Amino acid sequence: MVHRRSAKLASWQIWLLALSGMGLWLSGCGWLLLHYYGQKQGEFGPEMNPVEPWMMKAHGLFLIPALLGIGGMFIAHIPKGWAHRHQRIAGVALCVVLAALIASGYMLYYVGDEDLRAWTSLAHWTIGLGLPVVFLWHYLNGLRARRRI
Repeated sequence: MVHRRSAKLASWQIWLLALSGMGLWLSGCGWLLLHYYGQKQGEFGPEMNPVEPWMMKAHGLFLIPALLGIGGMFIAHIPKGWAHRHQRIAGVALCVVLAALIASGYMLYYVGDEDLRAWTSLAHWTIGLGLPVVFLWHYLNGLRARRRI
């Protein structure tokens, strides 16, 4: 593998992470919009939009390749990237945000306490909405660093 000598991701890894990340973000936003603004008035009050569960299923489906891509970064991208001091803060911030999303997503699936679940949900979608900003910071910072070399 050519890229094991540098922190640069292979093109298949970039595509895997970009498509799965975009799918996660869009399905999460879709669920959020449907959950809070897509309810229909039923006979006994507000009813869940029938597409909402499908957004959750799509979200879970996109998670699988995203986790594979994130795990693959531990092979070369993170260890080799640690040598680039200008990228450390952005890289660590991205790792913290991803770890928080993974942990809160796990909690949403398994926590039964409704109060904790409500706070976890709020944290999960708030952090998730901000993820593209942290990712762009890391990505653009890396492009600027490559131009300096």
